[in-house]
Amino acid sequence: MPLDLIKQIASPVCAWRYRRLLSPYADGELDHRASARVKVHLEKCAACRARYEDILFASLMVSNLLLPDQSPAVVPARLFEKQRSRGAGEQGSRGAGEQGSRRQEADVLSRITHHARILGLPRITYYATAAVLLMAAVVAVWYYTRPSAASWEVVRLAGTPTVASSPIARTGRLGVGEWLETDGSSRAMIEVGLIGQVEIDPYTRIRLVEADSTEHRLSLERGRMHATILAPPRMFFVETPSAVAIDMGCAYTLEVDDTGASTLHVTAGWVALSLDGRESLVPAGAICRTKPGRGPGTPYLKDASDPFRYALHSFDFEDGGSAALDVILKEARKPDSLTLWHLLSRTEGEARARVYDRLSTLAPPPDGVTREGVLSLDRRMLDSWREQIEYISVGVDPGNVPAATGSLKPAGTMNDARFSHTATLLSDGRVLVAGGRERRDVILASAELYDPATRRFTPTGSMTTRRVGHTATLLPDGKVLIAGGSSKEFYHGALASAELYDPATGRFTPTGNMTATRLAHEATLLPDGRVLITGGQSADWNKLASAEVYDPTTGVFIPTSSMKASRADHTATLLKDGRVLITGGSSGSYFSESIVASAEVYDPIKGSFAPTGSMAAARHKHSAEMLPDGRVIILGGADSRNLQTLYASAELYDTDTGAFAATGNMRTSRYKIRDAVVLLNDGKALIAGGGARVEVYDPTTGIFGAVAGGTGAPRYYSTATRLANGEVLIVGGYSNGLQPNASAWLYKPE
Repeated sequence: MPLDLIKQIASPVCAWRYRRLLSPYADGELDHRASARVKVHLEKCAACRARYEDILFASLMVSNLLLPDQSPAVVPARLFEKQRSRGAGEQGSRGAGEQGSRRQEADVLSRITHHARILGLPRITYYATAAVLLMAAVVAVWYYTRPSAASWEVVRLAGTPTVASSPIARTGRLGVGEWLETDGSSRAMIEVGLIGQVEIDPYTRIRLVEADSTEHRLSLERGRMHATILAPPRMFFVETPSAVAIDMGCAYTLEVDDTGASTLHVTAGWVALSLDGRESLVPAGAICRTKPGRGPGTPYLKDASDPFRYALHSFDFEDGGSAALDVILKEARKPDSLTLWHLLSRTEGEARARVYDRLSTLAPPPDGVTREGVLSLDRRMLDSWREQIEYISVGVDPGNVPAATGSLKPAGTMNDARFSHTATLLSDGRVLVAGGRERRDVILASAELYDPATRRFTPTGSMTTRRVGHTATLLPDGKVLIAGGSSKEFYHGALASAELYDPATGRFTPTGNMTATRLAHEATLLPDGRVLITGGQSADWNKLASAEVYDPTTGVFIPTSSMKASRADHTATLLKDGRVLITGGSSGSYFSESIVASAEVYDPIKGSFAPTGSMAAARHKHSAEMLPDGRVIILGGADSRNLQTLYASAELYDTDTGAFAATGNMRTSRYKIRDAVVLLNDGKALIAGGGARVEVYDPTTGIFGAVAGGTGAPRYYSTATRLANGEVLIVGGYSNGLQPNASAWLYKPE
């Protein structure tokens, strides 16, 4: 049979095989192997490539539509639909949806025809154009509001986990109704659609109950799981035999024993535990237990006293009554106020009055909250009091809640959405934004310039290599050194290459290579104009202890002595005396890493590192900034790649004593904030990453204050750059489901 005829017969089969994968490929729903196969096929098949481009065009259309009641966050509006319609009848929801769709279509048609008139197109042309584009928009709306695939990817981490009793290879799929099980030597990770991950420990049995665009639900029969979820509240649920864990945008560990009792430990954000109308709100740093037949107990902080915890367990699950309550009230501290707040609705009569009296001494109720109202369980008053109490959970006195000055406002949109990019203030006052990750398998070489005078982003020359996780350093001659990172995928592979950006020409040109491949490293400008490069992760996934120095006069990287520990995702801060403080980071290899609390100091004159005091907590993906008095503030981070503890805490390093000391806590736990903290002109520090809210640290009081408003969405791996006029430019980052952000914000001090 002629070869051309064989190709003609095989082509439709081949096209169908791959075309059905294009939609999940665009959504990032395929595992790594399937994604790689589709990518190779698209390079060869023009027909599939054209269809894939149509899908991307549809997604672009939807991203630019102003949906009714659209949230300012980057999460697609469809994710909020179920929350808006809760409690409404099905018919009412359908009617509202149809009206919203008609308004949306009319708005699209109006805007398309308006722009066509501006271009001077004939009436028949712009109506035809509008009809075609409107149809594309309608298809795009369907594409993004269609039900998601009813299965999630599972990655084998160790041993032989099984799905539906069948062992999985490197990856597999968990369908609705199927069980994932691990034995004593197995571990696995579930990709929860586009909103997060769940790591499964040994001896665990868990089932996928529901997976659609508005609700994600698992059932944990026994064992332990670690969840990291970035999604709107009440979208991710985990059923257990004694309660349902309801995610409020958080990270937590949930364990179920053989009796069906569970223990919840929240490490970031909030989780609600609920059963038959009884609900416990559990904040970061707190634990809550449940028992079959009793439901959720009362949450308590993990550092609560032993008598307090024992008495609370007796009160919740053993009918301890007034004797247990006596111990609880006696042992309660200010940080235990949220526990007492829960007891208000779990006691009656004289017992409730006793709880109120003790709680009011620890956390006085705000204006408008009365004893009579609380004792009658007035919901508005209870909620108002709880908001006050929340400050205590992060170490802020509710009677002295600081209000940070300054304001936030939108500052335009970048040409490319990106995270883990760099943003560098140039000598002429503009900001160079370079590289980063846009979405799976899309690493950017593009760069753009933000001009504070026009408040606009404009493209500039592209880098010679695509990069994410790289560094950018302004050199004394006004050029910018770009070094390392990865061009393959985020945290996959690493580069040794480096290049220079010249603002005068708007072009990037190669310079000498580093002596090692590195990503998640640090680059620090030394007083003599050289650049110190420390640590990072190599192309073979190992964390590096090596260091080198770039000399801009020769364009050559020269090795210097190694650090005392291997580190990636650490910090490197130039001190007033010219030395460099190195803190924390991850050590070892990617598959057996440990997070370190150690610190060391590099002396550029001696060319060597020396140990200094250790931090109180092991941290990586944190941030550090030198304050005007020479101390260095260390902020946030996490204690593991599995995010079992995210930090709201902060520490101060004293260069005279070489010791770290605690200071006030941030309002929320934050990580992936290395480049999102800047020193303001007044000596305060602005924290603009790891969440949608922005905070300001005042070193004179040791207190963090929240800036009014927010940036619309959480921002991980975003950047904050102080401009010449004292304002701060906040750009990029990712939020829910690794969705990159193209928006920019300006913080203006007052």
